[in-house]
Amino acid sequence: MHVGLKMSYVRQSMNGVFYKHLYDKYIRFEPYAFNKSGKGKEWNAAKHPIMIDKFNFGEDLGILDKKGNIFSVGETGARTPYQSILIEQQSDIFFPTEAEIEETINYSAHFVSAYLYNGEYELVQSSVSETLFMSRGISQEILDTLKHVPYQLGILDYKNYDIRFNPGRMILMGHSWQMAAWKMWFGEPFFKLVPKEKLLAFPHAVEVKELPAGQVYVHLFDKVEESHTPESRFRQWEWQKWLDFDKLQELYP
Repeated sequence: MHVGLKMSYVRQSMNGVFYKHLYDKYIRFEPYAFNKSGKGKEWNAAKHPIMIDKFNFGEDLGILDKKGNIFSVGETGARTPYQSILIEQQSDIFFPTEAEIEETINYSAHFVSAYLYNGEYELVQSSVSETLFMSRGISQEILDTLKHVPYQLGILDYKNYDIRFNPGRMILMGHSWQMAAWKMWFGEPFFKLVPKEKLLAFPHAVEVKELPAGQVYVHLFDKVEESHTPESRFRQWEWQKWLDFDKLQELYP
């Protein structure tokens, strides 16, 4: 299983100093490739970690290996763009604690949202075409969550799914990513999209609380490795309905 951490920040608010902080704090895989603003190179262990620290505001970063582990920073294509940070690694080397993530989100007032999730489950739930995950060796239990999802046959008869019927989908919208993740954090800029009081009033989570620095923390269901179970998916659906994902995407495309 891969564990993913997806964070949103106000557009061009974070630079290489923060990227290097994240690299040092979280990245545990041995990189294979390094990408700076679309220009890819083979990883250089002596040179590239130093380069990260010097990235300017708005410059894209990508670091990956051959096992699906990745660290990337980029600007989204939403109508109201924002900085998107993704860290996804195998769970035996990456399983951040709540305290670690809360230390990270306290780094900047420009923090919008963070989601901690099961990478394989999110991929299946968010993919329009089965070609995006069919060669990834994903467990049958997770694949079975698509059994009753409407689809059409596309090129070479591969299935193209209507992911609106998936409770674990991640959606691109203005200002912030949105999903019903295992654990979630929301900062002050997010409360312009959904009021803090509404987040705190959600009745179906394991835990919802306001943090000392004013962010909201939501522990949606018990175990990240059980994201695909009926109980977890029930809570995901309730979160989607509570926030009205489709309406948010319509208001903030």
